[in-house]
Order: sequence, then structure tokens, then C-alpha cells
Amino acid sequence: MKEDDNSIDLVELLTLLWQHRRRIILNCIYGGIIAIVVAFSIPKEYTSTVVMAPELSNSSSLTGGIGGLAAMAGIDLNLSGSEDAIYPELYPQIIESTPFLCELMGMEVCGTFKKEKISVDLYHYLKDYQRSAWWTKILGMPGRLKSKKLINPSDTIVPSPKVESRKFTRRQQLLMNSLHKKIHVSVDKGTSVITLGVSMQDPNIAADVAQAVSDNLQTYIGNYRSAKARKDLESVERLFLEAQNSFYCAQQKYAEYCDQHQNVSKMKYQIEMDRLENEKNLDFEVYNQMASQLAMSKAKVQEQTPVCVVLQPAVVPIKASAPKKIMIGVLYVFLAFFGTCVWYLMKDHLSRQKSMI
Repeated sequence: MKEDDNSIDLVELLTLLWQHRRRIILNCIYGGIIAIVVAFSIPKEYTSTVVMAPELSNSSSLTGGIGGLAAMAGIDLNLSGSEDAIYPELYPQIIESTPFLCELMGMEVCGTFKKEKISVDLYHYLKDYQRSAWWTKILGMPGRLKSKKLINPSDTIVPSPKVESRKFTRRQQLLMNSLHKKIHVSVDKGTSVITLGVSMQDPNIAADVAQAVSDNLQTYIGNYRSAKARKDLESVERLFLEAQNSFYCAQQKYAEYCDQHQNVSKMKYQIEMDRLENEKNLDFEVYNQMASQLAMSKAKVQEQTPVCVVLQPAVVPIKASAPKKIMIGVLYVFLAFFGTCVWYLMKDHLSRQKSMI
């Protein structure tokens, strides 16, 4: 009986919706029209993608097989971080950091805005050359009028290595957040392959920023990995120059003394000559050792500098990645259909309850 009741209820519901089919179809058409307006009001965005495979440390390469099997099983053993404090899973945090974004803000970009060519830094591009939907201008008008006096039109971000000197205004912080949302980074835990995407309203600027992010990330990781080796190289270079100067001075003293006492056969002059020669030879040995150490230090810096293989370089996208017009249309039509059906079902239910009372 319950199954019969349920089937009868279902038939009644379908009959009720069929009776209002014209209104449902009409609302779906209205939803489609609204979807078209919304889809064509949202500015287009283009995404340029870079795929990189970073070089891991020796310990990471030895444990890469185990880490890959663990990742396939859904377990993160974090073996890649056993030697380096910065491993691929932290690369997204590096890109999202304030110093990294500040450096990007100062890069020059070239693109088009309203069919006119522009060449500005990324900060002013995000500040002055961004299109937005018409409703955002209407909704944001009270806030803009309120904060108009608080915004300095000459605000800019100048990249600086001194973190303590970075004091951002509210407008600058909003632009930093906007840039952060336009950069998407994902890391495959099994292969450590980095997929980097940058979305901009101009396809050329999207490709330029994606390439800059890739280059800056490689430079950052390279500087980190080779930091100790470069410091050692600076120390060896300083010691090498000191040894070289000491050897040249000892060599010069020995030569001058030999020239001045060339025909003298006294023993004390011979002893002094031998002493100067021994000092010269000793300084030469130190100089020779430091030269070898300098060559080894340079080779170590080259060895410690990681090589990041770019599997897919940044290219200028042809098709827009947003907005998803088909998805927007399907969503609005579905909401119109679902909302209309719920409306008539609730209306019928309330009318039955009133009739029973």
C-alpha cells in the first residue's frame, strides 16, 4: 500500500508540474537570458600554464621510490624534506609570500587595453587596467566614495629586500590579494611535478607573469640550495687573494735581494737568501692549495645549484579560461527550473493544508 501511495504521489507531483509546464519553461528561458547577460558581463580571463620538474636532493632521490609508493597509497611520508628545509610541497607557500609577490609587482608587462597597447608595471596594470562586471561597480560605489580620500593615487610597491620597510596601504594590500588569487600552484606528491597557472585579462600578460613566476621560483630555490656553497666560495676567494698577494710580495723580496747581493759570497747573505727563498716556496704552496680550493668551491656551487626542468613553458593562451559560459547557462537554467518546481509544489502543499483545516 505504501508503494502504491508513493507511486500515486509521484504521479500527482508530475501531473501538477505538467499543468504548470508553460510557466516552468518560461522561467527557464528567463534564467537562460539572465545567464547570457551574466556570462557576457564578466570580463574574460586567460590562463597560461607552466609545468616544471624540480631537481631534488640526493636523499630525496634515494627515497623517491618509497615516497612515490606511499603517495599512491595516500600516505605522505615527507621524505623529500629530510635534507632541505624547502621541498616541493612548500613551493606554493613561497609563491604566495609577500616578498615574492612584491617582486612580481615591479615587473614590466605589455598588453592591450580597450584596443590600445600599454606598457606598465604589473602593479599599475592591476590598479588601473582591470575590467569588471557592471554590477560590481554599482555595488562597490558606496565603498569607493567613502575611501576615495584615503587612497593615494601615487601608491606603488617598490621591491625591496628589507621586509620591515614594507608598509602597505589598504589599496596595495587589496592588489596583493588580487594577484595572489590569480596565481594557482599545485604539486604532484608522487612525482613532485609543479603545475603553475596565471590568470589575467590579457593573454600576453598572463604568459609574461607565468614565465616571471617560474624564473623567480627557480632563482629563489637555486639561491637557497647554493647559499652555503656561495658563502664558502666567498671565503675561499678572500683567502686566495690574500695568499696570492703574500706570494707575490715574497717573490718580489727574494728577487730584489738576489739582485742586490748577486756577487756577494758571505755566509750571512747566503742564509738570508735561503730564508727568503723558503718563505717564497712556502707562500707558493699556500697559494697553489688555495687555487685548487677555489676551483673546487666553484665546482661545488655549480653542483649545489639545482636544475629545474621546464616540461611546459609559458605560452600565450588563445582561448579564454573564464568565464565558463556553458556552465553558467546550465546553472541558471537549472536554478530556474528547480526553483519554479519547488514553488508550485510548496504552493500546492500549503493549499491542501488550508483545505483540510
